Amino acid sequence: MTDLPISSSASNTNKGKDSHNNYLDETLNQKVISRRQLFTKGAKAIGAVALMGSLPEILAACGTSSSATTNSGATGSATLPKANLQLNYLENVQFAGSFFAEEKGYYRHYGIDVTLLPGGPNLAPEPIVASGRALVGITHTAEVIQAINNGADLKIIGACFQKSPTCIASRASAPIRNPQEMIGKKIGVSPTNEPIWQSFLKANHIKASQINVVTVGFDPTPLATGEIDGLVAFYTNEPIVLRLKGVPTYAFLLNNFNYPMMDDVYIVRGSDLKDPIMSKQITSLMSGESKGWSQAIAHPDEAAKLAVTKFGANLHLNPVQQKLDAQEQNQFVSDSNTAKHGLFWMTPQTIAGTIKSLSYGNVKATTSMFSNEILSKVYRSGIKL
Repeated sequence: MTDLPISSSASNTNKGKDSHNNYLDETLNQKVISRRQLFTKGAKAIGAVALMGSLPEILAACGTSSSATTNSGATGSATLPKANLQLNYLENVQFAGSFFAEEKGYYRHYGIDVTLLPGGPNLAPEPIVASGRALVGITHTAEVIQAINNGADLKIIGACFQKSPTCIASRASAPIRNPQEMIGKKIGVSPTNEPIWQSFLKANHIKASQINVVTVGFDPTPLATGEIDGLVAFYTNEPIVLRLKGVPTYAFLLNNFNYPMMDDVYIVRGSDLKDPIMSKQITSLMSGESKGWSQAIAHPDEAAKLAVTKFGANLHLNPVQQKLDAQEQNQFVSDSNTAKHGLFWMTPQTIAGTIKSLSYGNVKATTSMFSNEILSKVYRSGIKL
């Protein structure tokens, strides 16, 4: 589909709201702020680190991911190698597959003992993986490409999101259905999203002067009140916030209009791919991820429950919002390509599209930065969706 309507009735909007209304009004938007900031912050810092040559003391202080000497290859009494998976944000339903893999014992089944390391708005996974503190990391595509260009020994080995959830959201009563319909309208763009916005305009041959850009924060209220006509948003965040507040919205994905982009990519050290022992551990971890995400896709309600009651319990997540997030994000994780090749698989077409989109923002990527080597091993062993 080229557009994604999001609507809600008054009855649906009010379900489950009474006990969570204050959280939605006072806290949920702050979660959106933190998550949205991750798209562009950190890349410059990562680049500065990589330019120093060898990793500096601040990375060395992180230590390395320890590994035991024996490996049963499956659950059992033998000691399993230990490894860390660095997340790029706080423990919410965005990482549902990882939660399932840990909760159901999938990592251990495939021969590795994994610890999930939560991220946050001020944490960049790239230096943590590059230092060996984490075996695998989840990050944003543009940021790891910038790090690689600045000398970091990193490789992208898979993409959780086959397409980016970045979108243009508008009110359902006055929908903006495509880029051309933005011309002459007031579009809210946060400073953090400015690079993405400029690249998107360039990809669609639209001059910035043709649109009335309004600098906004991350609170979607200006869209709800009509102060702006559209908002650069994250499909699984701001539109859902507005839906829960009783404001039906309409959204189209940047991905569907000349700006395809894989996101929430998995990264490892290039040197680890060349090491037979480390490569085997990465394969075990990604096997657990694949199995975990297949379950998260099949059981979004359980995924939300795991995020709210266990892994993100200290965050006081809103259960209604997490449930909707889990349902909506599945369309970005699973598609016809993953049905054919397996979850996280990067086709030549999706890689080429991502490289082209990055070029609009002067971020130079090459096909050598992406590898399906690990996923080929994962699915050779019989992992099924």
